Amino acid sequence: MGMNTDTYDFLLESTKAAGIETFKDKWMLELGNQAIRPNLRKNHNINTAKSKVHFLNLECNHHSIDWNGKDGAIPIDLTYPVPIPKFIKRFDIVTDFGDMEHVRGFRDWMEGLGHWNAWKNLHDMGKVGCLYVHTLPMVGSFSGHGSYHYTLEFFTNLCKANDYDIVSLKAVQCNPVTNNREYVFCSYIKVKDQNFGPEHEVFKGWLHR
Repeated sequence: MGMNTDTYDFLLESTKAAGIETFKDKWMLELGNQAIRPNLRKNHNINTAKSKVHFLNLECNHHSIDWNGKDGAIPIDLTYPVPIPKFIKRFDIVTDFGDMEHVRGFRDWMEGLGHWNAWKNLHDMGKVGCLYVHTLPMVGSFSGHGSYHYTLEFFTNLCKANDYDIVSLKAVQCNPVTNNREYVFCSYIKVKDQNFGPEHEVFKGWLHR
């Protein structure tokens, strides 16, 4: 997993559109122990290959979750309820640069129960006003990568079900040379303190493997 120029620029575009002027003192939750790709380091003059180091340098209150526990990530399985109470309704920004497609769990995988719980956890950890930024593989692209792929409709449905305000939603070709890595880029804001929706039985109908 890692941030490249496309994904980082999308984060900056989304924070600007959401009225977030600085990362300083913001509580950020990053999914995965993300690396910073060479093209991003060059284009934005970033002097570290570790995302956590970069955001800490920006004085962000940065936390990352990855059950491999590497690079300072907290080893949490998102397919189960989050075991850290202080994380509930805590974060100002949640980033997902190619992580959620891998989160499936080992229980009821084909029914998507673990994946539903992971999305519920993200909802629960964001405070009202939280900005969520996702870059995930599009259905029909990046064959063999991850457990789930996504559509624009998935995010339209997700935002409608939870009354999120969409900041940006678009398809982005991340490999213009081979044209085989089309991604869904979506950012949205949590505007209401309400339970996550929909229920699992509806949510599983939105999933593509």
